[in-house]
Order: sequence, then structure tokens, then C-alpha cells
Amino acid sequence: MVNQIRKYSLLIGTLIILAILPAFFHASTYIMNILILCLIWGVMAQSWDLILGVASVFSFGHLSFFIIGGYVCGLAAKYMGVSPWLGYLLAGMVAAIIGLIIGIPCLRLQGMYLAIVTFSLQFVLPTVIVYFGPGRSQTFSTGGSFGLENIPSPTLFGYTFNRGELVPFYYLSFVFFIVAMAVIYFIIKSPVGTAFKALRDAEPLAKTLGIDEYKYKLLVFAISAFIAGVTGAYYATYFQLISPSSMTLDVFLIVLVMVLFGGLGVYPGAAIGAFVITIANELLRPTLSWRLVILGMFIIFTMIFMSKGLMGIPDVFRSLYRRRLRQRSDRSENQE
Repeated sequence: MVNQIRKYSLLIGTLIILAILPAFFHASTYIMNILILCLIWGVMAQSWDLILGVASVFSFGHLSFFIIGGYVCGLAAKYMGVSPWLGYLLAGMVAAIIGLIIGIPCLRLQGMYLAIVTFSLQFVLPTVIVYFGPGRSQTFSTGGSFGLENIPSPTLFGYTFNRGELVPFYYLSFVFFIVAMAVIYFIIKSPVGTAFKALRDAEPLAKTLGIDEYKYKLLVFAISAFIAGVTGAYYATYFQLISPSSMTLDVFLIVLVMVLFGGLGVYPGAAIGAFVITIANELLRPTLSWRLVILGMFIIFTMIFMSKGLMGIPDVFRSLYRRRLRQRSDRSENQE
């Protein structure tokens, strides 16, 4: 009961802090932009952790669904006049369908073979995007290597969100973050999420209990792809731009660091990792090419010393506290 009170108190306190941040930083466009990126990448990282950490499916093509969602929403809004709000849903559905199509053959593979095949999407998708660039079609264009520009922003009650006024966009991103994180939380705590964790922790036993491994892995592929697609669509409407440059190895590694540094498979570690790494990435920009080296060291340090990432820090302090108590107990016994 006490642990639950502490957990909910920490959650409420964190949400209050996030809600009042614009009061301190509203004058700085740079800081507000970073805070919005923290919220967007927090959802993206948590959706990747759902398949990689919770279900332990080694999918390394998750960023592809993010880009697919951005392009689907952008093309639908720009060339078909679809509302961005409907575009978010459409982007998630298309990403989920493509996730299922890719997952059906890929999930026959295991471990690193699955990781390599899904990672190949990072190289195939940019080629497809560039192919459907300017001059290829009379009805629409992906913008080629320059990206799809002038994507319409969402409108609510007659107000159009724009990057000239970042405080309203921040609160829209904040609501998006809360809703997405709540959905992921309920998925993890649902019977479906329990099945994911059962297959991760005790696959032979889970199978004997009637859990269909292939079906549930396909399901987590679709769910995580849907969330990533919606996040990519929101990202596209925020910047009013989506391009193949969002699929570079740099971006892939940064998002992967977010997931691992926050705590693989430990909710909401990936989202916390996203906040830390997004801010750290901005602070490390002056180091240029050394930035990725430093972030790579983050991964090595985390995997060796903190298997649960930032979410494992309380366990470390608890173990140190218990060790100190045992040492005190031993000393008192020796004195007696």
C-alpha cells in the first residue's frame, strides 16, 4: 500500500512538473522545442520498448513505422485534404498493417536473424521514398530526398497549432504523451501484456499453458507499429516536414540508447530515458562526431553496470542499504 502511494505520488508530481514547465521556459523557443521533442521521443521509445523489452521480439526496424506514419499522414493531409486528426489514425492503421505484413514472414526467424531482417527496412524504405519523389507521379510526391514539406498542422476549435507559438503545441504534445503512455500501460497490465511477458520470461511454460507464441508476437508487432505510426504522424505535423534523414543510423542509435538507458522492459523506463538522452544529445552537439561515441559509451556502461537502466537505480540503493544493515548487524553480533 505504501509503495503504491509513493508510486502514484511520484507520477502525479512528475505530471505537475511537466505541466508547469512552460511557465518558466515559454520565452525560449529553443528550450520549448527540446521539451516537445522529449515528449514525442518518449512515446516513440516506449512503443519500441513494448516489442523489444516487454515482448522480447528483436525488431530493429521500428523506426521505419515511425517514418511510414509520418508520410501517410503528410500525404493524406497535403494531397487529399484529410484532417491531421484523422491522419494520425490512418497513419497508425497503415503502419500496423505493414507491421503485420512484415511480421508474418519475419517472425518465423529467431533472435539476431530477426533483428537483421527487420533492420534492413532502414535501408529499403529511404530508397522507396526517393523513388516516389518529384516527377514520378502527377497526383502526389514524397518530396524525394528533400522530404515532404508544408504538411498541414492540426486545428482545434478554430485554432491552428503552429511552431510560432510553441506553448499550445507543448500542451498538445503533453496530452498526446499522457494518452499514449496510458494506453501502453494498460496494454502491459492487460492479459495480452501478461502473455507478452510470459513468452519473454518462460516461453516453454507459456506454451504449455496454451499461449500461442506466433499470434501474440504478431499482435505486439501490430500494436507497437500502430503507436509508432501515430507518433511519426504527430512528429510530421509538428515540424510540417518528414524526410528520409529521420532514418539515419544516428537517429536509430539515439532512440536505441533511449530504450536501453531508461531500462529495457521496465515501464516507463524508455520514456524517462528519452527525456534524458534528448537533452543530453542537445548538450553534446558541440562535440560533433564524438557525440555518437559518447552515447555508445552510455549503452556499454548501462549494459554492464545497470541491466535495468535508470529504472534499476532504486534497486541498487536498496541493495546497498540492505548490505549496510547486514554489516551493522554483524558488527553488533561480534561485539556481543
